[in-house]
Amino acid sequence: MTLVINPDYIVRPARREDAEAIIGLYHAVSLKMVGEIEETLEDLLVEWQELDLERDTRLVLKPDGQIAGYAVVEDGYSPEVSYMDAYLHPDDWGRDDVTEAWLLNWVIERTREKITIVPPDVRVALRAFTHAHDERYKAGLEAAGLTNIRQSYRMRIDFDAPPPPAQLPEGFRLHISADGDAWRPILECIRDAWRDHFGYTERPFEEHYKEWSAYWQAYLHKRSWLLALDGEKIVGTCLCETHLNDDPAFGWINNLSVRRAYRRRGLGDALLRLAFAHLYKLGSRRVGLGVDASSLTGAVGLYERAGMRVETRFDLYEIELRPGRDTTTQRAG
Repeated sequence: MTLVINPDYIVRPARREDAEAIIGLYHAVSLKMVGEIEETLEDLLVEWQELDLERDTRLVLKPDGQIAGYAVVEDGYSPEVSYMDAYLHPDDWGRDDVTEAWLLNWVIERTREKITIVPPDVRVALRAFTHAHDERYKAGLEAAGLTNIRQSYRMRIDFDAPPPPAQLPEGFRLHISADGDAWRPILECIRDAWRDHFGYTERPFEEHYKEWSAYWQAYLHKRSWLLALDGEKIVGTCLCETHLNDDPAFGWINNLSVRRAYRRRGLGDALLRLAFAHLYKLGSRRVGLGVDASSLTGAVGLYERAGMRVETRFDLYEIELRPGRDTTTQRAG
């Protein structure tokens, strides 16, 4: 079926000057869904640094210039698996049955264009996250051909008093990263750990480092990077953000990783609890993180034992655009 968008609407790629209006759309959707904002203008601008806005975004404007919808597709870790978002303004939920469907179809077709850059024997897929209770958007994804393949959680812990003290297991020492520290060994540790994370795709180190160093500079507070060392070797990381969504009382654990050869020694639990205490000293009265609900390394259980609870559930949807050899991690090694 060919979808025909309202002929009075303007459809074009997003531009940098649209950023504030688009983040306004994000906030309208998240406030409607969960009662709080889930992304900031800074988040959007950092995301756009890695995008070709002309090719990877579409903005739908009403005749009065108000945003009706917006869609974005990005490669994530590699072009084998792309990720997308599509937004329809809540004022039009239940009234506009075409704009969001058109945007979803546009994303699928845009992703198909990238198939030629992936080796011919490799599987290509497109994925999208959505709140587990967002039945309206999930119905749109399913109508576009996507299916629910997995869940993830946002977990949280609240503090009305300082967290109990914690320390690393005997034989390891804690280092809190500071200006001048080398970042490459941090990413080397993370990459080793991520090889057991669902959906991970191996890629050249320099490419990965370029992307993540820019991300770290934008988001992470170097004096909140907790590193576990065995001698001089980084064997565990807990990289924290001092606040989430401009909330100074909400600390965020962006990454908790332990090298595969060092698991089951208590490092992950110790780093997590040390992060709680560290963030509390900086003003956090609640701390959150994101995790795959079916974590191949048992991360959910680790977080629950530390006192965290599931706050929000997300569904992961996928459409296979070309069958082939799956290059992403599906099981722990």
